[in-house]
Amino acid sequence: MLSHMILSVDYSDGWELAIRQLPPLLRRLGVSRLTLTYVIEPHTRKHIEDSEGAVESKLRDLAGKYADDWGVETDIAVRHGFVASCMVELARHLKADGIICCSTHHSAGRELFMGNITMNLARMARRPLLILPTEGQPSSSQSPVFLATDGSENADRALDLFRQLVNDGQEGRVVWVRPDDAPEEADRVDQLVHDIANSKSSVHARILNGQPARELLELISESRPALTLIGKRGTTPVEQLPLGHTSETVVRESLSPVLLVP
Repeated sequence: MLSHMILSVDYSDGWELAIRQLPPLLRRLGVSRLTLTYVIEPHTRKHIEDSEGAVESKLRDLAGKYADDWGVETDIAVRHGFVASCMVELARHLKADGIICCSTHHSAGRELFMGNITMNLARMARRPLLILPTEGQPSSSQSPVFLATDGSENADRALDLFRQLVNDGQEGRVVWVRPDDAPEEADRVDQLVHDIANSKSSVHARILNGQPARELLELISESRPALTLIGKRGTTPVEQLPLGHTSETVVRESLSPVLLVP
C-alpha cells in the first residue's frame, strides 16, 4: 500500500503526543520505510540546537529508536525552508508514497493569524497525507476503518485504498452524509455506498442526513475509528485555494487520524 512515508518531525509536546498513534497505523497501511524529516524554517529564532549538525544528530537517534521499536527501515532528511513546501518536494524527489504530519491545534482563528502547516500540507500534497491529531489515542486492531465518500471521482482513490485495508476481514464503514439540499444524484450515491458495503461481509454502510462535515465529525468522535479516509477536491501549488469544505473541516477538527487522499 503506502510502503514509504515521509514523517514530519517537530519535537513539540503535541507532536510527541500525536506520534503515539502511529505504530498500529504503520502496520495497517503496510509502511516498511520512514524518512524522518526536520525542516529548519527561515523565520524561526536560531539556537545552537537548530544547527544542521545538531538537528541531524537528534534525528538519527530518533530514527534508530523507531527502527527498533516499530520494526521499519528508517532514514533521515534535513531541509531549510517552509515546512509544507519542503515536505511536498521531498516526497516528490524520493518518490515516497505519502506524508505523515501531526495536527497540533484545531483553531481556525489561529490558522488565519499564524498559518497552519497541516492545512498547508493538506492543500498542497499530491500524495496521501496522514494527519495525526494530538487528541487521538493509539487504536486497537479491532478499531474500524472509515471511508467518507460523496460518490465523486475525487473519492475513487480513497475507495481503492479502503478496499485494500479491509481485504483481510478488517471492519470497515462506508459513510455518506446526504446534504439537506441533496440533488437527485444523491440516490445514486446511496446505491454506491450499499454496493461497496455489500462487497465485503466486514464492511457496513452508514448513510446520514445533514451538514456533511458536522455529521461526519460527530460520528468520528463517537466511534473513534482507527482511520478515516477522505478524498480531496484537487491539488494546487497555490495554498490559498480551498480544499473541499468537508475535507478541510475534517482534517482540521477530527479527533482521530485522517488519511487525505488526492
